[in-house]
Amino acid sequence: MKFLLYLTICLLSVSTFAQRALKKELDTITTVAQAEKFLETKKSRKNKILIFNEEKHKTKLATKLLSTSVGSTEVVKTEFNVTHYKVIDRTDDRHYRLSYIYFDGNKIEASKIVEYKNNILKSYEDGVRFDDLAKRYSMDRNAKRGGDSGWLKEGSMPIEVENEAFNLDHKLGEIYTVRIPEPNGFYVILKTERIKKIKEIKVLKVIAKD
Repeated sequence: MKFLLYLTICLLSVSTFAQRALKKELDTITTVAQAEKFLETKKSRKNKILIFNEEKHKTKLATKLLSTSVGSTEVVKTEFNVTHYKVIDRTDDRHYRLSYIYFDGNKIEASKIVEYKNNILKSYEDGVRFDDLAKRYSMDRNAKRGGDSGWLKEGSMPIEVENEAFNLDHKLGEIYTVRIPEPNGFYVILKTERIKKIKEIKVLKVIAKD
């Protein structure tokens, strides 16, 4: 009995020491580069850098971390593990959102694209929902969700599309077209949201056994 008690105390002491050592190590990490280097020494798929976005992530943990500053840490304990979440980067960038129908000019003739474009514009004028048109015509993988792009930040789509996405002359509900010379693409686009600044954080997640 005494031996078991002694063993338990020893294990608790080792665990406490390990947690303190990990916390001390995490305190030295202040940049994404340092976090990436740290992960190279911790060979586990469970340890990683997560990205939380205030529009996409609504969990209690994400909301709490988004409300803190860079360097803040949240510790979550379970029966078997202790998980450390440290905020290592924070941005507040412009994002855009739109719905689109995409045609690949390398797979379909230009005359057919023009025909489809005219059908889409006429159908939309007649009251057909854009998401239904996207499901019918679009060659993009997001066709199944009605062509919705979700919230995107600069650099996510071709520059020609983004130039128009950030063009304030386009009004909500307006439909317009964009041609991409290379790699020969064509977009029919519906503006669905105004430009918006969205908070986004990068979080170092490290799991340690309790």
